[in-house]
Amino acid sequence: MTSTTSMRSLSYAFGSFRLDTAEKVLYQRDQPVPLTPKAVETLLALVERHGRLVTKEELLRIVWPDTFVEENNLAQNISLLRRVLGEGAGGRRLIETVPRRGYRFVEPVEQKADVARLPEEAGPGAPARVAAPEVSAIAVLPFADMSPGRDQDYLCEGLAEELINALTQIEGLRVAARTASFHFRGGADVRAVGGQLGVGTLLEGSVRKAGDRLRVTVQLIETATGYHRWSRRFDRQLDDVFAIQDEIAESVANSLRGAVLTPREKEALLRPQTGPAAYECYLRGRQLLPRLTEADLRASAEMFERALALDAAYGPAWAGLATVHATLYEWFGARDDDLARSERTSDRALALAPRLADAHVARGCALSLSRRYAEAAREFEEAIRINPNLFDAYYYFARTSFAWGEIARSAELFGKAAEVRQEDFQSALLQGQSLRMLGRADEARSATREGIARVERALELNPLDARALSLGSTELFSDGQPERALEWSRRSLELHPDDLSTLVNAACLRSKLGLKEEMLELLERVFARGWGKRDWIEHDSDYDIVRDDPRFQRLLERLK
Repeated sequence: MTSTTSMRSLSYAFGSFRLDTAEKVLYQRDQPVPLTPKAVETLLALVERHGRLVTKEELLRIVWPDTFVEENNLAQNISLLRRVLGEGAGGRRLIETVPRRGYRFVEPVEQKADVARLPEEAGPGAPARVAAPEVSAIAVLPFADMSPGRDQDYLCEGLAEELINALTQIEGLRVAARTASFHFRGGADVRAVGGQLGVGTLLEGSVRKAGDRLRVTVQLIETATGYHRWSRRFDRQLDDVFAIQDEIAESVANSLRGAVLTPREKEALLRPQTGPAAYECYLRGRQLLPRLTEADLRASAEMFERALALDAAYGPAWAGLATVHATLYEWFGARDDDLARSERTSDRALALAPRLADAHVARGCALSLSRRYAEAAREFEEAIRINPNLFDAYYYFARTSFAWGEIARSAELFGKAAEVRQEDFQSALLQGQSLRMLGRADEARSATREGIARVERALELNPLDARALSLGSTELFSDGQPERALEWSRRSLELHPDDLSTLVNAACLRSKLGLKEEMLELLERVFARGWGKRDWIEHDSDYDIVRDDPRFQRLLERLK
């Protein structure tokens, strides 16, 4: 029988809120409030010193020790906290600004010692373990390159990404996305990574490739304790890489769930295989694909084509090539050749790998770009049937539904995408947009605020994430923060002045602000490069301000 032990933790209560110092979580009426870790630390620093001035310099030193950050980061945290906390008694702010000096927490605070009952693993007298995120939430870090030439970064990232994709097939596991986990490398503080990503376990390791020999070492680590749940070393021939991936995925699943894989899961892990040379080219193509610049996409296509020159029957490379051409068509010129290639290569991918969910997603995207929406929907539905936890299937199905005018369906699918990938901000923010269009204001507000909180967490990992800044800026306006929205938009344009997504979101924000001329100037920069999302524009209310303007109508005629 499991025994228990008690652990005392400190919390601060004020108004309807309780700030738990052990968990670093703010609760309102026993419901956790979504805040970034740095915002919680800012609040804790103020609450612990309630009633007295805390200077900006002191706050920066407490919240960002040994790190230089701009004062603007602190101002953003204060703005977020004020929005979450609302006003105190008499309508005054809970956090008071002392001009040019700092801030003061002015609400009465009650200090409490809470007692939590936790399982005791080693009998009486053993130290209690602090509650942590579920171990079934896992992040896979890019493997360390231990090869003699230190030239195998594509293989290190590729193996990690393949394992991420494999683990999403396992019921009961939540897997952090590549975009989040790849900000960290082996050797990072496991507790810090766990807190940033909200995961209870990390999979990390190293790769050493010498000639046709491959050594892969992996460890599965609990983030709360640093405890190694499982570790193993594989010394194999290079062409055994698929077997290594399968063994790692199955061992991780068994360790985290305490149960063997089901027949469905074992079947789901099966995927097309190829020779080492073709697989190397495929992984190099996959490494370039997420960067989403035109040059990187063209280089990615070249690597997929090299893989196919070595093995013309390798379905995943066809799916990758289809994704490249669909992305090039949508964001870089809407060239007929890219559309034709996306249709042709996605059809080939399906013929060769009908059980590959990614092939169905690639085919769905190609069909959607050709406005064959019903056919695209069937492909996305099949991808979801094959892998019910595949983020891309829900996300691109949602975008297709929006472009089709199926707004209610898009809201549902964006919500599912946000649930599957709990750190993704795009799906949450776009769900908020769809819900607003449906008149479901309370739900829209909740989705938007969740999306903004996710953006803020993403910016903690990467302050130069222009996609987070630009998409987040439009939703900050919807949340009643126009000044901050314009600031984020300007920062995103400074970082990536020619990025089409950044320009489009900047134009949409100018629409919300009523800045018609600025919007038209930005749209001229977008449409001049052949951006190809006319069907999205036709259903997006952000363009209503310019629909009757002859200048906009002439611009729209350029789109397909």
